Amino acid sequence: MDMFEIIGKIILGLGLMFTGIQMLSSGLKQIGSRQFRLLATRHVSSRWRAVLFGMGSGVVMQSTSAALMILASLISSGALTVGQAIAVLNGFSVGNCVLLFIVSLDISVEVMFVVGLCGIGMYLAKNEKYRTYLLVGLGLGLIFFGIEMMTAGVRPLRQEAWFTGAMAFSRDYSLLSIAAGMALGFIAQSSTAVALVAIGLVRENILTGQQAFLFMYGAAIGSTLFKVMLGAAFRGTSRQLVRFVNVFNMFGAGVFILLYYAEVYLHVPLVMALLAALRLDLVHQVALVFLLFNLTSAAFFIAINGPLTRWLAGSFPPSEEEGLSQPKYLEDFQPQDPDTGLELIRLEQARELDQIAAFVSTAVTNYAGAGLDSRYEAFRSLARDVAASTAAVAAMPMDPRTAKDHAYFQTRQALLDQLADSTAAGVKSIRRARAYPSMEKLSSACLESLDFLLPFAAETDRTNAPEQVRMFLDLSSSNGPSMDQVRKAYMEGDMLASANEKGCLLDLTIMMEKIIWLLNRFYNLTGARIAHGDAAV
Repeated sequence: MDMFEIIGKIILGLGLMFTGIQMLSSGLKQIGSRQFRLLATRHVSSRWRAVLFGMGSGVVMQSTSAALMILASLISSGALTVGQAIAVLNGFSVGNCVLLFIVSLDISVEVMFVVGLCGIGMYLAKNEKYRTYLLVGLGLGLIFFGIEMMTAGVRPLRQEAWFTGAMAFSRDYSLLSIAAGMALGFIAQSSTAVALVAIGLVRENILTGQQAFLFMYGAAIGSTLFKVMLGAAFRGTSRQLVRFVNVFNMFGAGVFILLYYAEVYLHVPLVMALLAALRLDLVHQVALVFLLFNLTSAAFFIAINGPLTRWLAGSFPPSEEEGLSQPKYLEDFQPQDPDTGLELIRLEQARELDQIAAFVSTAVTNYAGAGLDSRYEAFRSLARDVAASTAAVAAMPMDPRTAKDHAYFQTRQALLDQLADSTAAGVKSIRRARAYPSMEKLSSACLESLDFLLPFAAETDRTNAPEQVRMFLDLSSSNGPSMDQVRKAYMEGDMLASANEKGCLLDLTIMMEKIIWLLNRFYNLTGARIAHGDAAV
């Protein structure tokens, strides 16, 4: 077999194995991610329940990155605390190890049937649910097949003098094995994938047990670099999870590398002595060491969960957007009490109106706070929680007055959603108008108008004073000063030179009219309720 063919087989094997890992992870995520999201909030009432839930999820999902994304979103919405999410991830890391024990089985003939039948099934099946299950089987089979192909390519190299010399040299310099694991861990972005490669190389006696162990420890360090880059996509408390995963890997790698050198040079019976006592073959030793690596780190971080979460909170405090997106009053929501629930919903809706008013500040020169898009997404997150609580109240038994109140708050929420959409679009139109010198004065006038109306609306909502509601209705009426200013600006649009300017003016006037109309509609609803004596919930 020439060198070109050898290299081709090795690359093909690695490609098949990584493809199998991706297919397995993708299929398992489709099957388990929805249930993971739903169950995560139900099984974290205690630390140990969270750990056990994480272990089961790790067996099913086999993707730490997917778990990170889901847990981060649950933290952002206030459904989980960072401490609970860390407990889940500790268990998840242990559950992830099951794949190595499966791959360590000698079932190469059975794998041929699995790959072939799953491939045929994928071609014939039309039902997406069945295709997902077949994808999992095909992915698992390709991992086996890829390892077999890779080792078939490496096998002839054992007859080459230069290769045997290089392997002998690497056995004398343990740092080379660590460095090789780091490089492959960074490329593969997964320490599990590197552990699978190590199993294949050990099976063909290319690596010794000690080299394979160091190879995996280095991979944990290398894959951490990818998690560092992944952390750039998270903000606030969500970044605490990424930092935890990085610390988890670095701690495990540091401890087990130190244990290795203590055992080799100080002759202290540790990991390798345990493996010798268990009399396992090398392939199963690699799988067991990977489990011990994750189990040791998980046990340590479970024990220091409290101090760890406090340190992470100090390192990555909550962002402004997180505070805006999380309910402040609905944490005390009592499902059996609809009147209390509606009062808490009213308080959250007042916060929503304050947040909409703050959209305008993002267009002010030299503004340095959270951006418009971030504020808008925070509003949408809070609005989803408010809508969910409103739906929960609808399922409760209530008297006619409470039912009327519920309909009122439901309508208010729909108007707030529309107002947020329109205000965000209006602020963007104001920014676009500034690009044209001829519209600079108009855009400033629109900004000042919104900067007055929206905070005044928020203040009026807090007081619910009848005279203030009437004053606001006059200001926002179709014949009021705000609407007259918008109409006058539009009528003067013929003075603009370009079609782009006219189009920008049209967008701006439409959005201003819509915002003012929605505010008027909002307070018409409030005014009607006050007139009927229903101002208090």
